[in-house]
Amino acid sequence: MNKLIALFAATLLSVTAFAGDKEHKDHEMKSSAVTFDSLDKNGDAQISKTEAAADKSLAESFAAADSNGDGYLTKTEFTARTRS
Repeated sequence: MNKLIALFAATLLSVTAFAGDKEHKDHEMKSSAVTFDSLDKNGDAQISKTEAAADKSLAESFAAADSNGDGYLTKTEFTARTRS
């Protein structure tokens, strides 16, 4: 019986930890989306080097984040940068 209770408690803790991690990632993605939208001044769904200059950290890592080398960051590229 004690083993069953311990197993149940461990399972419950694992599920709770997983759910908390998902909520954190969802919040992180929403935060980065808000930042992306605030940096995308002309609303073209991409951030240029000029727009990125408003954020020192982004400006410094722009070339590394621009995975396709087109000189712009898409929301996908921007979000991938914030995860690493």
